[in-house]
Amino acid sequence: MTILILGESDDEHAVHMRDYLRARGADAVHIDPEWFPGRMTIAFDPTEETGEIVVPEGRTIAFDQISAVYWRNYSGVQSSNLPDDDQAYVAENDSRGLFESMLIWLPARWVNGWNAIQLHQTKPVQLAMVARLGIPIPRSIVTNAPSPLVKFAGQHPRMIFKPVQGGAHTRRLTPAQLQPQNLQNLKLAPVSIQEEVPGTNVRVFVVGERVLACEITTDEVDFRDDGAQRIVPHDLPAEAVEMSRTIARTLGLLWTGIDFRLTPDGRYVFLEANPSSMFMGFEHYSGLPLTEALGDLLIGDPATVQSAALTS
Repeated sequence: MTILILGESDDEHAVHMRDYLRARGADAVHIDPEWFPGRMTIAFDPTEETGEIVVPEGRTIAFDQISAVYWRNYSGVQSSNLPDDDQAYVAENDSRGLFESMLIWLPARWVNGWNAIQLHQTKPVQLAMVARLGIPIPRSIVTNAPSPLVKFAGQHPRMIFKPVQGGAHTRRLTPAQLQPQNLQNLKLAPVSIQEEVPGTNVRVFVVGERVLACEITTDEVDFRDDGAQRIVPHDLPAEAVEMSRTIARTLGLLWTGIDFRLTPDGRYVFLEANPSSMFMGFEHYSGLPLTEALGDLLIGDPATVQSAALTS
């Protein structure tokens, strides 16, 4: 059986997992979505529910030969280089339509699959689903309307803002940003505003039923802005372990990096669950066996087959 690695050719996490899986004897094949349709072909028979991929080096991989997929990243297929704009638009849409049909339909263990990826791109819904479980989240508002934002700001003395979908780091909201001239920018795009939750950053990796945690010590609002942050293993209490598993199951995630803020009074406040979390840096500094755990899940070792089924 074959394990697919879905991601850009030079993505270090995709390359790392491909090489690790091969070292363990697995048949791991890395496919870059931008190879399609120019360098890679796909055939999908909806009636027979069969299909195949032919990768650039000429190897044919049948859909039913693929046991698992590690979705590292996907930002679209190859752009259509056609002189006619209308033809280019149709060609690119058709290429994306077939490629994404494979992403939705391919019968394999997806780590993670289409629905989980799409949910992460609508983070307000992800937050609402977790809050419905009774798990604490920051008080938040997502809006492009000045009035609700200003009202929310009046109720919370310390706030942060971040993109609705992602792509930029978290920043602290200042009074100057609440001035009318700045609020006009909401006509360009909505923003996610949250109360700033005091405490320690905790990253929890859920891999099937396995839960591994570390804490990040930093003075920055967003620890990614701190080149000197300290990352060490974190002893997660049993109730937080089960809470992390519950979040992963609810969001359809077999593999995730969950960000919590551990408050001074001992509450784990949920911030986000990433379906394709970067992990190599956390592994390097904390010593957590993240590559091994993810590899076990993808290969389907006996210890993880049941775990994967429980979280699907």
